Amino acid sequence: MRKIFFATLLVMMMSATTALAAWELVYYDNEENQIFFDPDRVTIHSRAGDTAEFSAPFRMVYSDKGRENLIKWYRENSIMPRDIENLAYDVATIHFRKDGDDRYYYIAERTSYTANGASLSDMHYVSDNPTWQKIVVGSVVDVEYYNAILIVDGKKFDANY
Repeated sequence: MRKIFFATLLVMMMSATTALAAWELVYYDNEENQIFFDPDRVTIHSRAGDTAEFSAPFRMVYSDKGRENLIKWYRENSIMPRDIENLAYDVATIHFRKDGDDRYYYIAERTSYTANGASLSDMHYVSDNPTWQKIVVGSVVDVEYYNAILIVDGKKFDANY
């Protein structure tokens, strides 16, 4: 009974942390999914001259179109996570690296949730040993990088830019 109580308490605390974040809408992607950013939770891991490593949390709220396209992709790849039909949003922590003009990223963690906050545990596998990927100009990750680097560079974040 104690284990169930503590497990429930842990899930409630994690959901509350997600719910209490100061999420700011920063972007709509081409499928009308909404991308949110929490500027208060940017973490600078290292910084020296024109080199920096930092991370930031992002939240993607799926549109009907985005959810249906993701479900279609999973079906085409013979993967069907449990409760995917109830997918509402993802929360991801993305690590960024700036080395002069070169920019890289990797997704450190990503969790998917239903509208009522239940975790979809078998979605979005993240590597235990991720590799840095180059950021493609004009991509969603490019927008996410831009918003996070503003905080790292000590500039004012404004979701209405």
